[in-house]
Amino acid sequence: MRLSREDGCGNPESASISSQRILLMQYARAHGIAVGYQFADDGISGTTMKRDAFRRMLALIESGAIRTLLVKDLSRLSRDYIRTGALLEHWFPAHGVRFISVDDGIDTQSAAASGDFFPIRAVMDDWYARDISRKVRTAIYARQSAGYCTAAALPFGYCRSGSNIIINQKQAETVRQIFHVYTEGAGFRQIADMLRDPASPLFSPERRWSDVSVRRILTNPVYIGKLRLHITEKLSYKSEIRIKAENPIYCSVQPIISEQEFEMVQERILSRGHSRPSAHWLSGKITCGCCGARMHITGAGAKCRIICGMRKRGGDCRNPSVSMTILLRMICEQLQRDGIPEPQTHCRSLIESICISADTVTVRVRYRRPTA
Repeated sequence: MRLSREDGCGNPESASISSQRILLMQYARAHGIAVGYQFADDGISGTTMKRDAFRRMLALIESGAIRTLLVKDLSRLSRDYIRTGALLEHWFPAHGVRFISVDDGIDTQSAAASGDFFPIRAVMDDWYARDISRKVRTAIYARQSAGYCTAAALPFGYCRSGSNIIINQKQAETVRQIFHVYTEGAGFRQIADMLRDPASPLFSPERRWSDVSVRRILTNPVYIGKLRLHITEKLSYKSEIRIKAENPIYCSVQPIISEQEFEMVQERILSRGHSRPSAHWLSGKITCGCCGARMHITGAGAKCRIICGMRKRGGDCRNPSVSMTILLRMICEQLQRDGIPEPQTHCRSLIESICISADTVTVRVRYRRPTA
């Protein structure tokens, strides 16, 4: 059983999941099928295979515990026609699994002609997911262009009051002090240390500060009244890779600092830039997904690893280090899955930034769609 967020789910178990369960249990009883396991992915799109219940089901099939699989229709199994075809044509038969789609009239144990049309149904399910994705994106862009803020989370210094975005005065004062201290000569790391120090007048326990989070504040135009929306977008509706949007949209908000002070800070940041070439082509592109600090590259060759800068300085971040060899392999595999030809060749020119947490690696790539 499966239901995506777009189909609507707010209860502990969606009404659609309950309806699917009733239908499938009735079918199983009527046909003498013993139900040993039930799997439900509630609120997850069928375009992805990264679904907990779905993965548990595949693991049990591999162990030989499941011989028959019941779904209401093909779209509950997946909306990716390529993967649906691979499962029905190769994977399920190889594991001796009988597949039944009740509404579609598909039973792989039967020789009925209805099963011959499942590739067409799978393509239509995939098209439906593509169409929904396009409509959702169009609606979001229309709201953004009309001046509505669609950001799930607001930058430090701002909060919501109903449908309006207002200044959080306490956080805004911290932002002003950060800009002032930087113009006085303090660096990113020094400011982060002051923000974490209870004895400092700049102390702000509202978030975990690092040199990266300080830099983000100092370079964010939201503080002069320009909230950036639609900064990135997915490479495709099936991909988890996000690319930089060609035309970001700005939403007007109340400024916290003056444009003159902001420009002064930007000039100072540029003047302090390092001219020394990076030791590795990924240097400066990797951040920690747990604390936001920049991750450092240590060692060389097979011993090359990436470690969180805060953890390296003795901070409380517990994000584990990652082998560079493993990271590069993961990046190339993901680019290959997303249809980028010769990822090994194009890897350096495509990678814009990488965020690493304990169980997730998020890659942003530079990608320009071909013009018509």
